[in-house]
Amino acid sequence: MNRQYDNRGRDQFNFENVHGNFVVQNQEPPTRPRSQWLLLQQVKQEVDSRLEQSLHNRVFIVLGKHKQPEQVKRLWDAEVKIGSKPAEPLLPQTSILEVFERADIAGQLLILGAPGAGKTTTMLELAQSLIEKAIQDSSYPIPVLFNLSSWKDPHQSIPTWLVEELNLKYGVRKDIGKKLIEGKQLLPTLDGLDEVKPEHQEACVNSINQWLQGDDRPLYVVVCSRREEYINYESRLYLGGAIVLQELTDAQIREYLTGVKRFELWPLLQKNEVLLELVKNPLLLSITVLSYEELSLQKWQQLTSTKQQIKMLLDGYVQRMFHREIKSRAYRKLTPRKVEQIQHWLYFLAWQLQQESRTEFLIEQLQPSWLSVGKQERLYELIVGLITGLLVSLILTFTLILTLTFTLAGSLFHSGFWKYLEPKVVLIYMLFFLLFVGSLIVMHTRLYKKIEVVEGFRFSFKEAKKPIICTLKVIFGFSFVVPLFFYREFLLKSILLGLVWGLYCILTHGILFGLKPLEINIKNNPNQGIWKSAANALYIALISGLSIQLVLWLNDAVLDFGVPSDMRSSMQISRLTIMLIRVLNYAVLLGIPFGGLTCIKHFSLRLILFKNGHIPWNYARFLNYCTERGFLQRVGGRYRFIHKQLQDHFAEM
Repeated sequence: MNRQYDNRGRDQFNFENVHGNFVVQNQEPPTRPRSQWLLLQQVKQEVDSRLEQSLHNRVFIVLGKHKQPEQVKRLWDAEVKIGSKPAEPLLPQTSILEVFERADIAGQLLILGAPGAGKTTTMLELAQSLIEKAIQDSSYPIPVLFNLSSWKDPHQSIPTWLVEELNLKYGVRKDIGKKLIEGKQLLPTLDGLDEVKPEHQEACVNSINQWLQGDDRPLYVVVCSRREEYINYESRLYLGGAIVLQELTDAQIREYLTGVKRFELWPLLQKNEVLLELVKNPLLLSITVLSYEELSLQKWQQLTSTKQQIKMLLDGYVQRMFHREIKSRAYRKLTPRKVEQIQHWLYFLAWQLQQESRTEFLIEQLQPSWLSVGKQERLYELIVGLITGLLVSLILTFTLILTLTFTLAGSLFHSGFWKYLEPKVVLIYMLFFLLFVGSLIVMHTRLYKKIEVVEGFRFSFKEAKKPIICTLKVIFGFSFVVPLFFYREFLLKSILLGLVWGLYCILTHGILFGLKPLEINIKNNPNQGIWKSAANALYIALISGLSIQLVLWLNDAVLDFGVPSDMRSSMQISRLTIMLIRVLNYAVLLGIPFGGLTCIKHFSLRLILFKNGHIPWNYARFLNYCTERGFLQRVGGRYRFIHKQLQDHFAEM
């Protein structure tokens, strides 16, 4: 997202999506906080991209047809149901926004329909209209897309879950997300109620109702669910009304086939009543238009169940998408892998998403849970431990060899050199040993936890203030009290050392406690989180290493106070070398916990999954290729299957 300012300091925003980025144009200055505008931009990008990459639009792209406005209108009929009143047919020209704003619904809407009936598309169209309202009116709540499939804990409240989803999906810091919900500044659109685990669906309905009756209830809300599952719940959602999507009529099917210029398909459908009944579902109609050339009517007639027939349609769609000619931007001159290999990678991705009850995927969200229990897990632990331990050990060994070399060289020319330098060398390496052991402990305790990216920081003096003050009190107390009672002749040097190490604590505690995540992280590129983690690890390591070296240089200056000048001058060459080595030491030791370990764990995980044939090495290129083929949708750095039914199809292969 590009953000610019003109001469008057006016913010310039535009929500046009160009390859996952935002183009800046002049617009009136927004009155929303910056974090809210960033979130609104992300949601608009997502809604526009998903509608553009929908299966309905994919038909026009694959067939090379030019879309007309009348071809993009809603195909299916709908009814509006309010309480116990009879269902009211919805006129074709009535928009979903008009239904949402009806006085008897009052922005509390339930969208029901069969699988593939167009529930999500209807929700996205409504979200698109609501986003325009939010752009024009800064007091209007921000529409945000959520999928209830990730709600797994029956004891977790919906507001708590929303805060976690905002953080995971849009990168909104949790304290910011909590304020947005408590301030009623979000308009949640909750898709996939039927995708919650069956044993938790009733609890999810009750949890939503509890939220709708609480103090933090939203002003407006939208929920989507399959009608068959919803009518079997004992409880009903406390919403203003429902829109029920109907199956297509023969006239609507014929009109659609005429619009995409597939006239030859209608006679075939008339001859096959079973297939005609299936394509009354908008999803299956679009799939049939694309895949019917791959179908064998003889095999079709031998199938005895609807599930097998739908599977055959989806298989035909997959084959059609693989065999059609495209100009791939992902692989360019490279030859893509074999169809069977790509299908296996898609199966593995779909199966893992199904296991995690998720519909969206980011490369940086790869977790050790993707490994099979046993050999792969042990191999992962071994690789992470070896890389981390080897990296730290090499740096420490290299430092030790060089330091001892210069120490011995100095002692050959000055017999008193060893007297002044040796205690400091021992002390330094005692500290290094403790840091090394500590890093191994940290690595061991964090090894079995999920991989957490380190994407961006802001410095908060408020967060760092308390630990800095507490530590300074202890250091200054020892600096004054201990020499006063035991070594009064070293009181001045002790006070100076206290000041030096007080500066050290300010630097280290400022890094450890003062760095806090950004308010919101926009995912514009694949695997953005890992690359940012690597960059932040390098940045923090260099800044930390140089800062702490400054403190150690001051420490050496204090310790050398009183040492003969000729001795100090002879030590400058070795000291300069040791100084550079220290910078390298601290850079590595501080860079590992701040993003370095994330990169090591991610690399190790990708290596094992690649060697076992579950993913390609260049995962982003593969995912972009599958997006071109019509299997996935991409929004910034996030990917999802073009429809949940296609995801389930791959997961069951």
